[in-house]
Amino acid sequence: MAQLRSVSLVFAIIASIIALVSGAILFFVIEPPFLASIFLASASIAIGCFVLAGIGGYFEP
Repeated sequence: MAQLRSVSLVFAIIASIIALVSGAILFFVIEPPFLASIFLASASIAIGCFVLAGIGGYFEP
């Protein structure tokens, strides 16, 4: 179970980084700022969910 918890945390961290980087690329390079801000907001919500899931998985007995 500890190994599954560690792997889940690693995947959550990687997914958070990818979401943040892709949001920044979208914001500064590709799309108009309004659409990119929606994407960045979605990415920040996803990062928050990943953090909460990681905390819950880490402290689960």
